[in-house]
Amino acid sequence: MVNEGELKNRRILIKNAEDGTTIADTVILRFNSEANSVMIRADSLPEKRFYNIYAIIFAARSLYEFGGSIRGAVVENEVEVFLGKSKEKESRARIRYPISLTGNIKGVYIDGKEVSLKKGIHIQTVNISASGLLLQADVGCFDIGEVFSLVLRVQEGVLEMQCEVVRIQEVNAPLKEGEDLALREEYGCRIRETRFDPGKGRG
Repeated sequence: MVNEGELKNRRILIKNAEDGTTIADTVILRFNSEANSVMIRADSLPEKRFYNIYAIIFAARSLYEFGGSIRGAVVENEVEVFLGKSKEKESRARIRYPISLTGNIKGVYIDGKEVSLKKGIHIQTVNISASGLLLQADVGCFDIGEVFSLVLRVQEGVLEMQCEVVRIQEVNAPLKEGEDLALREEYGCRIRETRFDPGKGRG
């Protein structure tokens, strides 16, 4: 069960369930445990109307994923986002959200212990879900089964993840114009642990 402390002031990414477009990328103001809902600023929404939504929340210790709705009513410049029931959350487990963030691999795990890298490996995320992420990095950075520690800096703080590589694939499109795809690979990763440190994000 989530609680107010886990969700307040955390980032929430909200998608339209009908077409996958982003409705809002904002911060949670409050959590209502009785209604299983969160409040966001009304000006975060382009239109104040009813939506069926998917939402991913960057909580303190993990990423939460929900299927729910927005009814569009505005009260004191706030809108309520209904997060739905736990069965709905479970059914959304494989939905991935395109989120482009730069990050740094700060360490790798050998025999269960983290070994810090003197020079971090720079990566770019392609998409992310509650249980996994797809990232791009230089060819040969990882093998399947390797575990690493990833740091992502977002506006609200620092997101640190322990990830395991589960698949490797060719890059379908360049990150930047003129980039050589032969030097990049995509790594599908399972998220083992997540920790969020607020207040140290991008300025």
